[in-house]
This record gives sequence, structure tokens and C-alpha cells, in this order.
Amino acid sequence: MDGAGLSDREQRALSAIEAHLKGDRSLDRRLRSVPGRHRLLAACLLGAVTVGLLVAASVTVAQPLIWAFAAAWLLTVLTALPLVGRWVRRHWQLRERAGRA
Repeated sequence: MDGAGLSDREQRALSAIEAHLKGDRSLDRRLRSVPGRHRLLAACLLGAVTVGLLVAASVTVAQPLIWAFAAAWLLTVLTALPLVGRWVRRHWQLRERAGRA
């Protein structure tokens, strides 16, 4: 894009699409649904399991526990990383809005 913006026709089409999407209650319900909470709960539970496995692996120095800790840690990071990214993005957006006001 060269930064010229949308034409009048494109702007009207975009406005019509946005109006249609805002009027769709089922879409709104889906976007505000619970999966984010499930992911947070899963990340917390995986974090607790990971800490437990870390302690057990440190005390016993057993190979299966060390590998189980490594797998749980990887799953915890992969589950929590999108949540952390979303939180940071939201934090920066709120900070930018406060700076403009």
C-alpha cells in the first residue's frame, strides 16, 4: 500500500461490512466467550504441575521426572505465551490511550 487510503466506494463497503458484523449477536457472543478463561486455567494448572515436577525431579534426580518436567514446561510456555502477548498488547494500548488523553 502506498498510504493513499481507501476510495469512497471501498470505505462505504467497509462501513457496510462493519455495520453487519456489529449487528450479529451470535458472532459477538462467540468473540466474548469463555475459551480465553479456559486457556488461563490450563496455563495455571500446567504451571502448578510444572513446579511440582521441577521439585520432584530436583529431589530425586530421576530421568523420567526430568523429561516429564521438560515436557510440562514446554506445554506451559506454549499455553501461556499467547496470554502474555495479549496482556502486553492490551497494556500498551491502554498506555497509549492514556497518553493521548
